[in-house]
Amino acid sequence: MCGRFVQLPIHAGAPLPWPDLRAGFALLPARYNLAPGQSAAVLVQDGDAPALKNMHWGLMPFWAKELALGQHTFNARLETLDDKPAFRAAFKARHAAVPMAGYYEWRSTPEGKQPYYFHPERAGDTLWVAALWEPKHPLLEDGREGSFTLITQAADGLPAEVHPRMPVFLEPRDVAKWLTLAPGPSMPFLLTRALPALKMHAVAKRVNAGREDDAALIEPIAPP
Repeated sequence: MCGRFVQLPIHAGAPLPWPDLRAGFALLPARYNLAPGQSAAVLVQDGDAPALKNMHWGLMPFWAKELALGQHTFNARLETLDDKPAFRAAFKARHAAVPMAGYYEWRSTPEGKQPYYFHPERAGDTLWVAALWEPKHPLLEDGREGSFTLITQAADGLPAEVHPRMPVFLEPRDVAKWLTLAPGPSMPFLLTRALPALKMHAVAKRVNAGREDDAALIEPIAPP
């Protein structure tokens, strides 16, 4: 699963294929401990062009009766995207991409769960994670323009050392294609995405508390 991530401003020098969105990416609020139920910036296709939207993390289909559903729909397993009622419609028509500076995952140890921070190997790079989205639901707070879920798959490479699941990553050049991809080729496309070059380090367990949100959370500690 992917249950916490970091989203930071993406500054002008970064390689972004959407010149009209550079200002929006540069103004992203610094969030060091985004959790399900909170809002994040999500890239979606808005008509003929991509757009950044402020969205609730936890997919809320139109038929959702209570906001609590989002606590079960913040991740969508790649293997069942086209089967699960909560994700099926969005998989067919509403693809998204979430920019991240990094994400957290927890390794089970005899002493309890130890959090690790995964981030791009090259400083300043952005991770792009495949996602799905739904339009604004009546239960969502004002200012949230919709809801989203992160797509996950079986872990490989470095992430597999910590947890059996990881996000489905997109190359920056593939983001625009994913946003507009038709249902037929969507699954083969996702199944063939490559793992980006990642680094990881242990971080303090203070990140476990969702109320914590500061830059010190991503600082490395000595491995337990």
